[in-house]
Formats: sequence, structure tokens, C-alpha cells
Amino acid sequence: MDKKSMLIVAAVGLAAALDVTAGSDSTFTMIVTNLDNWMTGSLGKVFALGALGTGLAIGVVKQSVMSVVTGVAVALSASVGPGVLTNIFTATL
Repeated sequence: MDKKSMLIVAAVGLAAALDVTAGSDSTFTMIVTNLDNWMTGSLGKVFALGALGTGLAIGVVKQSVMSVVTGVAVALSASVGPGVLTNIFTATL
């Protein structure tokens, strides 16, 4: 492929990419809003507390702290994760 062809392909790719942004599509807005409300509300707290409780119980049975660490990681992901993902997808430069 010569330089002229590569330049044309790059220009077409750049022109197509300029029209695409991460937060502009509204196809699944209702679903995203519903899931975000669930995860940041009481359902997210249930997931977080359930993961923490399960990790603590398995840690006591196995006499290992790693299960507790896993439970804490899942609990943090359930409570903080939706906000982080929302900020990533709605970020602008």
C-alpha cells in the first residue's frame, strides 16, 4: 500500500471517528438509568453486605484472610463501581 492510499484510509477513519463519542448514544438510557439506580441504591448495598458477609464466613471457616479480602473487594466494587463507570463513560476532554 503506497502513502497516498494509506493517507486516504487514515482520513476516512478519522472522519468516521469524529462522529462517535462515548456518551452520545441514548438507545439504552432507560436500562442504564434503572441499573445505575439499583446498584447505587438498596440493591447495591445488599450485594455489598452479602459479599462482605460471605467473605467473612468463608474466612472464618478456612481460617484465611484472603476470603475476607475478596469479600471486601466485591463489596467495594458493588458500591463504588457504578459511579466510576458512569464518570468514565460521560467524561469529556
